Amino acid sequence: MKLPSCLFLIFFLFVSCGNDDIPLTQNDPEPESEKPKGEDTFPEEYSENLLLQLEGTQLVDANKNTVYLQGVAFNNFIWENSALPPAHHTEIDYERVRSMGMNTIRFYMNYHYFEDDSDPYTYRQSGWDWLDQNIAWAKKHGIYLVLNMHVPQGGYQSQGEGDALWTNTENQNRLAALWKEIAKRYVNEVQIAGFGPVNEPVPTQSIDQWSQLAQKIIDAIRSVNRHHLIFLEKAIYVKGAQTDTNLNFPSVTGNNLIYEFHGYDPYFYTHQLLEFADLGDGGSYPDETVLEISESQWYTASFDNPSLPSGTTEWEYFEGVLYEVADPNIDIGIPALVGENVGGRVYFDDIIVTEYDENGDFVRTIYEANLTTLESWSYWSRNESGIGAVSNLEGRNDSNSLYIEGATTDANMSNYGEVFETRANHSYQISGWMKGENVAGNAECKIRLDFYSVDGPVLRRNRAYLESVIEKMAHWAKNRNAPLYMGEFGAGYPCFQDEKGGLDFVKDMVDIAKTNNIHFTYHAYHEDAFGLYLGFGLPDPSNVNQPLIDLFTEILNQ
Repeated sequence: MKLPSCLFLIFFLFVSCGNDDIPLTQNDPEPESEKPKGEDTFPEEYSENLLLQLEGTQLVDANKNTVYLQGVAFNNFIWENSALPPAHHTEIDYERVRSMGMNTIRFYMNYHYFEDDSDPYTYRQSGWDWLDQNIAWAKKHGIYLVLNMHVPQGGYQSQGEGDALWTNTENQNRLAALWKEIAKRYVNEVQIAGFGPVNEPVPTQSIDQWSQLAQKIIDAIRSVNRHHLIFLEKAIYVKGAQTDTNLNFPSVTGNNLIYEFHGYDPYFYTHQLLEFADLGDGGSYPDETVLEISESQWYTASFDNPSLPSGTTEWEYFEGVLYEVADPNIDIGIPALVGENVGGRVYFDDIIVTEYDENGDFVRTIYEANLTTLESWSYWSRNESGIGAVSNLEGRNDSNSLYIEGATTDANMSNYGEVFETRANHSYQISGWMKGENVAGNAECKIRLDFYSVDGPVLRRNRAYLESVIEKMAHWAKNRNAPLYMGEFGAGYPCFQDEKGGLDFVKDMVDIAKTNNIHFTYHAYHEDAFGLYLGFGLPDPSNVNQPLIDLFTEILNQ
């Protein structure tokens, strides 16, 4: 999972409920007499299907025994973008996976392993040799592989930088052709559970882009391979759009389809103190004092707070107005720094949020901070202009502050790590210091509170919150008679240090998944951020998250 905090948080706060009335036909069986169109044909031996199959929402093997996929991800260091896969594992690692009670590996692939951009549609033998070797190891140790295209033509998706997959049709053609070749080459391979066409897709305009590409890949695979499972992920977000009523799952038709989602909530906890996520200390699990909101919509704000004058100004204290929560639709509040149309730069420092009761008497200080870090702050602008950052040269009483610069539209920085629950008829106030440099005449720069409506109860950081997140997916799937796979879930290595409760989090996630009959693979077997084994190169038994390995061995071998 490499989703940056700013993009995740847009998704985090604007996800909407699914529509249970949308009819889908994803798992309609193909008539036995119907052959795929085109020149492709199936081998004669394909008449006896020994692959994993779906019977309703249950996964079964060739003998109709129920199979439950539980395992871990091999990331294969795909971000190296090399023609040959880096040394990530050997056969002994398949033994180690099996000894933990796991039967599945989500196997990450980079298209560079098979194809060069200078010679498209020509596939490297070295890529097939690598895959063949891993299939042989998997077969020897009784492990199913879910082949997942983590880096498709057009670019890695999770960080929102792979736009070329969506804007260049030739990249989509190449991706579909590669999957067709993989599906044809391994048409009878029982050890392959199935194919994951694109990891964490991020369409540029609408979910329809993902639906169309997913259908294109399904059709390409099914033209040569009728029976292997296809794992279809929900888009983690769509640029500039809210989550749709289908929870960002693609709308497609076909057989033997499994729907996939990833489980990293609560994000501030699971990604805390990881360098790429740019978050600070995310606390512990469970923690009843921390609010966790998975479904909410922005509702209103303290718009009447004073604004910074235009031009260049020195540090000045701005006292916010008291905002009374009289509307029952307001459930939570969040501190925000606004730099709408700032043009130049506006600095913010030393802010405080306070609460008063219905008589106007002081109740508590909710949040008070000398702004020295981006920890829990996320920048957003409507047209992606400008930046929100930390200044190490300018502060009110020291050399640090936060600032917004260059925004030409509505823009703000919001602190989603300081969500607070509001009380009816209580009033809330946010105040602080601002300074301007070349602030535009039409700018609206202020410190304010944003208020949100929550769909459902306001939850705490505990098992009930995790259940609410996963059961939302389970409810969606149940109403569509669709099987589910949690292809990734995990907690970063810092969650397993300093008594932060990482083992409790993983144990609860596994138990909730099993209770809801959701197949799962943990991310990841070998990497520094989330790995069971840490470091680069081949896994080193002396550099491991041993308590997590012991936990999986205990709970998965029962």
